[in-house]
Amino acid sequence: MVNIFPRIPFSQFKIGKWGSQIEDEKWISTQPIATTTAAVMQILATVPRIAYCRPNLIKHSQSKFILRDGTVVKTWKSPLFRDDCIFLADPDGKMIYGGCVWKHKEQLQDAIELISIKFT
Repeated sequence: MVNIFPRIPFSQFKIGKWGSQIEDEKWISTQPIATTTAAVMQILATVPRIAYCRPNLIKHSQSKFILRDGTVVKTWKSPLFRDDCIFLADPDGKMIYGGCVWKHKEQLQDAIELISIKFT
């Protein structure tokens, strides 16, 4: 049997990040997390079944309000899965925190209201 594929030396294989990982890195903040933002993240951690949200989804979100430390709170509803997503973004629009819920949307809305009252 004849091999029609050319031989590629192992040293030419590229190991590392691929498509979506590189895309996600563009949306992740590198700034240090302020104490106000850390407190907000603790409140969001109490929402049942909140899950990690991909950083590149922040581009679809709308700004709700700005915290005292300049962090922007953004929300988005996924049209396909009907997830409610919340993002905490730095002033440049890059994600500090991102979470989604599917069933416990009321608890997420309550947490957002609490955050807007306490930290704006």
